Amino acid sequence: MSEQGRSAGYRCLDLFSGAGGLTLGLEAAGFESLGAIEIDEVAGRTYVRNFGDRSMSRFGPEAGDIREIEPSLLRETLTALDINELDLLAAGPPCQGFSRVGRGKLDSLASRAGAFLRDERNGLFRDAVLVVGELRPRVFVFENVPGMLHLRGRNVVEAVCEAVADLGYDVRAALLNSAWYGVPQTRERVFVLGVRDDLGIEPRFPRRRFHVALSRGHLSNAELDPGNWKNPDFFVTWDQLPTARTLRKATTVRMALGDLPRFTEHLRAASNGHRYRARREIFEPVSYRKPPDNWFASLMRTWGRDYATEKVTDHFCRWTPRDFETFRRMKPGDRYPQAIQHAKARYREAVARWKETGGRRPRKADFIPPYSIEGFPDKWRKLIPDFPAWTVTAHLGKDTYSHIHHDSRQARAITIREAARLQSLPDAFCFEGNMGDAFRQIGNAVPPLLARAIGEVALEILEEADAAGQQRAPDCEEVQCRHTVVHR
Repeated sequence: MSEQGRSAGYRCLDLFSGAGGLTLGLEAAGFESLGAIEIDEVAGRTYVRNFGDRSMSRFGPEAGDIREIEPSLLRETLTALDINELDLLAAGPPCQGFSRVGRGKLDSLASRAGAFLRDERNGLFRDAVLVVGELRPRVFVFENVPGMLHLRGRNVVEAVCEAVADLGYDVRAALLNSAWYGVPQTRERVFVLGVRDDLGIEPRFPRRRFHVALSRGHLSNAELDPGNWKNPDFFVTWDQLPTARTLRKATTVRMALGDLPRFTEHLRAASNGHRYRARREIFEPVSYRKPPDNWFASLMRTWGRDYATEKVTDHFCRWTPRDFETFRRMKPGDRYPQAIQHAKARYREAVARWKETGGRRPRKADFIPPYSIEGFPDKWRKLIPDFPAWTVTAHLGKDTYSHIHHDSRQARAITIREAARLQSLPDAFCFEGNMGDAFRQIGNAVPPLLARAIGEVALEILEEADAAGQQRAPDCEEVQCRHTVVHR
């Protein structure tokens, strides 16, 4: 956290915070967090565990439901804290109804196409806009999935831009890739940045700092086409984004995971005819495999000394003995169709051995997954070590096969800690709940390194406004929001 940011005391509030990835990045940029609002009780416990109690935090299905909170009550809380205006309001409503994976799941559950349009979560952006109108923050940041750019012919991002502009903000939107900011993952998200008109400064986005080869296949032409906007001035295209003079090489999977200890307890258990339960209390914190050999690994161990640790926690995998050998045989980049071919080959080999030696005839179910090869091939995929990972999603909470470890000697899907690394969540960041809860929180998080880049630009805008004579309203006393980390 910059000393300039600390001394200025710029304050932020995080709506739909999840476990706190956005807060973590904003604080690293120099903001002081007043707290967060989150409906997920388990994610709220994670937030408190890592950040401590904050004056404006509200968590759980009752206190943390933004739909049930009168924005005026938030204003009253700020007034009680002797804070006349909020510097930054950040909001990232749940995105399942907007995302491609989420749309398919909702349609499947409803047995009809278009069910995602009726998902009530798709209207939560309106609640965020209502809070903007009440609190009048100097800067507003909105984050969501690219699917918002084209929701059955409607550009929801533009609707957000128009609504915030009507409230007296200069607004821009852009599609940012996490890998551009050092995250070892090609995760794409839409950001809307609004600056209150009286500040007299145009919104801008952080410079691209890392080079990563991206294909246009990441997104549909409808999502990328500036013609999708009635007012194209709102949209900052990829070629209009600022870029650093010298781009660093993208952070790869190998850089992100290489210093973590190898995990093979599942293989030992399987070879001995035993099993284990995927529960953190069974697996003690372990030492790193080797010293960090790159900037990213070093950052994950310390996070600027705010989250320093000497041990690795939450480093264990699911118990899926049917598939361990299939994982081993897969090559980096292989997907579900290739996995099925390996599984079928294993079954044929087992049948051949049975014919020679006798005994119990092998069962297909013990080798071959029961899922069709049609549909979504990425439900199984082996990481490519020398490239960033693909998007880490909340579906990891139910199926971790979308990110199979690239090291065939480990023959498994990634652990909780490895998933956190791919999201740039530091190693000392602890998760509440069970394994599925942890994966869900990680997949839903805004990568802190991306959040830090956004926060740094927002901080520059605020500092420029103050330097130009836009005096901040005086507060009766500074709110002390110190970083509190509770370790096991």
